[in-house]
Amino acid sequence: MEGLGIAANVIAVVDISFRLAEWCVQYAYDVKNARKDIEKLQREVVNFQVAIGQVKSLIEGPGGQALQASRQLGSAIEDARSALKELERKLQPSTGRKAMSRVGWRALKWPFSSKAVEETIQHLARSRDNISFALNTDHVKITQHVDHTLALDRLPVAAGAAFDSHAEEHNPTCLPDTRVELLDDIARWIDDPDAKPVFWLNGKAGTGKSTISRT
Repeated sequence: MEGLGIAANVIAVVDISFRLAEWCVQYAYDVKNARKDIEKLQREVVNFQVAIGQVKSLIEGPGGQALQASRQLGSAIEDARSALKELERKLQPSTGRKAMSRVGWRALKWPFSSKAVEETIQHLARSRDNISFALNTDHVKITQHVDHTLALDRLPVAAGAAFDSHAEEHNPTCLPDTRVELLDDIARWIDDPDAKPVFWLNGKAGTGKSTISRT
């Protein structure tokens, strides 16, 4: 499972959580002396099913491609998958136990102490919180990106101001070794995909804004 994308990890988490919920029901039926712990763990697994179901819907909907590129969300879901996989390993009934259970024997043995159940529930709850936080953060970023795009689309076009415009080809540019620091700042802004959408040159008339822009 290492290296899976977000969508594949989400599907894996959905599958594991459904199996865990089913096993909790079986354990609650077969193991009488740990019923409260089993029911608490089952509730947390169900809560996880709801949370991961929402993630799955968002990934499959509009904006899902941006979410799938999120490292923060990917890390949170990978952590959740690992936690659930470990829980699955400990809870999975052996073939012999399943066979004995079908003929009515109390063959299942609850593998956790109450303390271990609480620790597992807390870990799963933290994973859910991390996923929710990552989703909220990514939602804000996506919304900001849409807002910036709309704002840029509404900006009026300045005639002759296009990059490498022929109308400006004979006008002066910065002399060699002048405005070096500012031009470096602009170059870094151009190359940075996370930079602000607008680089604003502000100054009095005649201070070289147009010359810098042409350079």
